[in-house]
Amino acid sequence: MQKLFNAPLYAQIREEIFAALRSGRWSANDPLPSETKLASEFSVSQGTIRKAIDDLVAQNILYRHQGRGTFIRRHDEQQSLFRFFNLSRTDGTKPVPESLNIHCKTRKGLKHECLALQVPTGDRLIEVLRLRRLDGQPVILETILVSQQRFPELNKRDLPNTLYELYSDDYNVHITRAEEQIQATLPDATVISHLNLEPTIPLLEIRRIAFDLHDQPVELRISQCVTGSFVYTCSLN
Repeated sequence: MQKLFNAPLYAQIREEIFAALRSGRWSANDPLPSETKLASEFSVSQGTIRKAIDDLVAQNILYRHQGRGTFIRRHDEQQSLFRFFNLSRTDGTKPVPESLNIHCKTRKGLKHECLALQVPTGDRLIEVLRLRRLDGQPVILETILVSQQRFPELNKRDLPNTLYELYSDDYNVHITRAEEQIQATLPDATVISHLNLEPTIPLLEIRRIAFDLHDQPVELRISQCVTGSFVYTCSLN
């Protein structure tokens, strides 16, 4: 988000609240101050605060918990899976992917990888390679890349099924959005081996960059998918 000029008051307040979120003023585990307190702090009406927060909720930066308050959006397992995982069965239902971590290692980043993550060329990256099964079938070979400097010791951890929850809880890095590019491709030798494919079987390659509260790239994820009985589903609003 950028500072808005000649914008409605609620939009200006939204930017100020968002700047406070980025500065780490409030913990993801604690609620934000009440709308009444925020209205007093920013010298605006409670309605203006509510509209500003509504915008941040709509952008999945904040969420409201009935009876408890407003919080920074965290990524628990269910929320991460069904917000960012877009493969579904042909009837529209989404299977829960099972993950098998093949390796988690550090290496020198390639030029295009470092460019995507906006880190200096040649920086050390952590690479996670994992196999994902849907309904018991090996369907996805996933390569995940993050900066070792930003996620120290990640390669020494037991990695959960959903990494975004780990980023939030252990590194105070909150994923707020992602951009995906999709193309058809053919499997290379690694994909053929892990997904037990014939070399002529087409794949769906999904290249995702995930962004944090500062709108900085956090993670590059490349998923090689054998769709078969599954489809890529995207809801456009």
